[in-house]
Amino acid sequence: MNSVTSRQVIHNFSAVAARVAAGEELTVTRYGKPVLKLVQLPGTSLDAADRAALVRKALSFRMTAPYGKVFDRSDAYEA
Repeated sequence: MNSVTSRQVIHNFSAVAARVAAGEELTVTRYGKPVLKLVQLPGTSLDAADRAALVRKALSFRMTAPYGKVFDRSDAYEA
């Protein structure tokens, strides 16, 4: 079984939710100890195409700004 930290869940919720929606069971740990288990709800399984689209969409959120602009290192600094 795979595990993720509570910090990873907070900062990457979309990606974690996509993994669970794809059928993966995840254990959330806090300070190295398991605190909860994330599983897909029964009867909500997705077909392969929908699952792949959901994972692609969730993973794309980390790579883009709110309006679709790709983040660049210079975006962190004032011009």
